[in-house]
Amino acid sequence: MCLACDRALSIEPPTGRDLGNFRAVYGDAAQRAAFRDFLTHVFHLYPEREFDALIAEVARSGAPDAEVYAAIERRLPEVAPTLGALRYSLPALAKQKHEMAGQTEQLLADVGTVEGYLEIGSHGRYLDELQERIQVRGPIYTTAPVAPTHGLIDIIDRGQFTYVGQAVPWNDYAGFDASGIEPGSLDLVTIYIGLHHATEAARVPYLQSLRALLSERGRVVIRDHDVANENMRHLVSLAHDVFNVGTHETWATNEAERRNFYSLDYLVSLFEAQGFRALPARLRQDGDPTLNTLMCFQKA
Repeated sequence: MCLACDRALSIEPPTGRDLGNFRAVYGDAAQRAAFRDFLTHVFHLYPEREFDALIAEVARSGAPDAEVYAAIERRLPEVAPTLGALRYSLPALAKQKHEMAGQTEQLLADVGTVEGYLEIGSHGRYLDELQERIQVRGPIYTTAPVAPTHGLIDIIDRGQFTYVGQAVPWNDYAGFDASGIEPGSLDLVTIYIGLHHATEAARVPYLQSLRALLSERGRVVIRDHDVANENMRHLVSLAHDVFNVGTHETWATNEAERRNFYSLDYLVSLFEAQGFRALPARLRQDGDPTLNTLMCFQKA
């Protein structure tokens, strides 16, 4: 681990699992109001007033998060909207695609054509919108925890029936040495899911592996939360909890999810120690209390 990174704040989860996210956020009026913004502007798969009220009612019991999660899971049909996919899910996905593509375009304003692209975390979810703004040529790769399919959800997600480029098997942040991607062949890598799901030990070798894939003018665009204190850790963790319960993931899946949050100052130090230069812009989505921030790092 680099000394420069140690000086910046990285918040690792407590030993065991801290089961206080619902109580920490919904037991504080300001935190709850901030989280309602998340339900309104980011995770808008349910009517926000009804969903917020349901979470508040269940969390008021003071039960551990596992029990609160299970209760919300059981009662989701109470707030599930009629024609939810058409009224909420599809518009929310379209909004996020548009937001990410527009912000990425801002970060790459001085870039003409991108030769070689890798999308980490999804299989072309953002590429269709991005290609309307930036010319992307050359090899295109994607990698994500779940392989792409021709199912309806995946087709909607990537905006086309056919697969986007070549899917590289997910290796849980173990690097790209065996991926088949030619070193120095990519102008752009996007990591819209951030690095907080990676282990701390994996971060440095993973970034070194990514840097090897980049051309001399290569850039990494990454989006991650600015988690610099415990209040923000609870808020961002609850956003993950609610996303998972709202998309019908089990508590076991939610509990096993890594959440190694850190501040953006830490992220900058981490990248710079591995041979990148941080560009100054930091872009956030209006109304997002989790401080999810899009940044760009250039190969130095």
